[in-house]
Amino acid sequence: MTSEAPSSSSTKRSSIGPTTTRRSSLPPKDGIDFDNLPWNLNHPEEHTYVHLTTTTADGWTKEHYDLETDQGTLFDSVYNYDESPLPLSPACASLNYGTTIWEGLKCYRNKNGDPVVFRPDRNFYRFQYGAEQMSLPPPSRELFLRGIQHTLQQNSHIIPPHGEGMKLYIRPMLLGSGQQLGLYPSSQFSLLFYVSPTGNYFKNATGGLNIHLETKRCRAARGGLGNVKCSGNYAVALKPLMDAKKQGFHDNLFLELETYHQAKDKAGEENDSSSSSALDSAILQEMSAANVFFVFKNGEIVTPSLDRGTILPGITRDSVITIVNDFADELTDAMIQSTGDATVKVTVSSRDVTCGELKYGNATEAFCTGTAAELVPIARLATGTDEEPFEVNFTHGKALPGGPVTVTILKMLREIMVGDRTSKGTEGWLRDPFSSPEEFCKE
Repeated sequence: MTSEAPSSSSTKRSSIGPTTTRRSSLPPKDGIDFDNLPWNLNHPEEHTYVHLTTTTADGWTKEHYDLETDQGTLFDSVYNYDESPLPLSPACASLNYGTTIWEGLKCYRNKNGDPVVFRPDRNFYRFQYGAEQMSLPPPSRELFLRGIQHTLQQNSHIIPPHGEGMKLYIRPMLLGSGQQLGLYPSSQFSLLFYVSPTGNYFKNATGGLNIHLETKRCRAARGGLGNVKCSGNYAVALKPLMDAKKQGFHDNLFLELETYHQAKDKAGEENDSSSSSALDSAILQEMSAANVFFVFKNGEIVTPSLDRGTILPGITRDSVITIVNDFADELTDAMIQSTGDATVKVTVSSRDVTCGELKYGNATEAFCTGTAAELVPIARLATGTDEEPFEVNFTHGKALPGGPVTVTILKMLREIMVGDRTSKGTEGWLRDPFSSPEEFCKE
């Protein structure tokens, strides 16, 4: 016996069905205070979600969705969130063995009130890689993107009005939904798309973030799944996050912990009593649910490298790298203001970053990036109770919206998001969920 999608007796909201003609979005629903929504599941009574299933033998086929005909069971698989809970058995493979991946992307309105989806194709590539790593059958590009598009069309009344940070968050999920006791790939799989209108991830922050440098616990290690957006990567960060908040921090910045232990072991073997610490050689990783960037006095904007396979390749991270590459000249004035060096040249890189590089004022700004966070300044990075002492207070970023470089990149990102700024590198970033399926799903 396997778990199944909600039965035909479950309450469904009527689907708009397949179409190749443009349809308009509904206006934002009256009575919802979109301006003050927290980062959470909000107004689920207004949502519908999509739930498709398949088996190991069948996989995802054109019966689920065929772009050529714009038909499939996708259009008969829309359910009321509140009235049709997801049916899962106690022996569900994902509940027992954690075989779940998901993506997070956003839909928002531009200045004309038209809905826009930001870079959904990049989410597909990451979703596809994650499915392969977790022994899950990846959906086709067309099924993934049309699933997002159809879900947004069903929920257009809860896309917030145009405004800073407001969005309809979309979460595609893929999980093993078959019943089993043994450790092996599931016999059945569920592909889901659900949404929630939200505000920013760090909405309640009143200034730059106070970040804890986590030196005792590891988020990911080489050879693991640190670069896969799977549920386990967030589970392992949860207890350290709660402990950091008890000490007054907003979040953790994790280390490549083996590099810290190697430095400590080496110092012990050599009986090193110099002023440098083992932490100086430790390599930085990422936060609980966000990538990080540092702005150095030499004009380099740097983010930790993906080469170790321990960091999630964030979509906003990639967007920032592209923005700095394409608009470096326009960032020069902000960099001069940040560093005080009138001759500085703006560059961007992805490389290993050590804690020691941040000391002695070498880094003037720091910020984190993510779909939910966009760009948020970091004011301070420090260790906590019973840890090796370390503290960096960045020159800029104590007050929102951050230092001059952070503010300028955020402004550029938001201009790109609403179509007011373009470059060769940003072509194709914006998709209209009410365009034709062919247009929305194009390469």
